[in-house]
Amino acid sequence: MKLRKVDFYLDWPVSITIFNLRRFIISNLTKEGRVIRWAIVDIKSSVDSPNKKKIRISAVLANATNS
Repeated sequence: MKLRKVDFYLDWPVSITIFNLRRFIISNLTKEGRVIRWAIVDIKSSVDSPNKKKIRISAVLANATNS
């Protein structure tokens, strides 16, 4: 098993409520690997669109390796 740290920004559209935010973040993280831990580091208003916010996510993901 290989652990990998990722740090990236994710667009948070207004259609995603605060109650569904956790599910939205995890569904985006699982595309990259198995989620070990994650945290919201920062939230900013998007410069591109007033209807979106940018969420900075820091996470540790595990990927299976064939060793």
